[in-house]
Amino acid sequence: MKIIIKVLQGQEHTLEVTGQTSVLAVKEQLNKVLNIPVNQQKLLLTGRPLTDDKSLCDYPSIKDGTKLNLIVKQETSPAAKSAFSKSFEKVGEHDLSILREAAYKFLRDFYSESETQRIVDEFGKEFLRSVSTLSLDDYERIATSCLEEERNS
Repeated sequence: MKIIIKVLQGQEHTLEVTGQTSVLAVKEQLNKVLNIPVNQQKLLLTGRPLTDDKSLCDYPSIKDGTKLNLIVKQETSPAAKSAFSKSFEKVGEHDLSILREAAYKFLRDFYSESETQRIVDEFGKEFLRSVSTLSLDDYERIATSCLEEERNS
């Protein structure tokens, strides 16, 4: 069967596979065609990631002509990640205060003052950690989605 791989920037590539082909084998084929290292590839089916150790037949909706999305995770040096995290925290602290305030107002109806403050602090840390791990493709996907929503409203 043939599956179509759509890269975020709009390119499409058709691969010949069988139901027994593993997701990892598909990524290896893409590495040969697109020269994208396997460890930087994430294949999505209807927005959900495919698991490397599964075969295509493990996903019943994959059949001849199915389109999979390829997300390329950018390798970032540890120094660049650290610099990004620090700059985001500096910029984000002001913006994060709005989010923290909204969370605080909501949670104070359900928890004590000290519990609410602890939960909001942990939420802020987890939020910053999550945002700092996003790849450039993640940001591009978020921006594209926001722009499409603006155009449609």
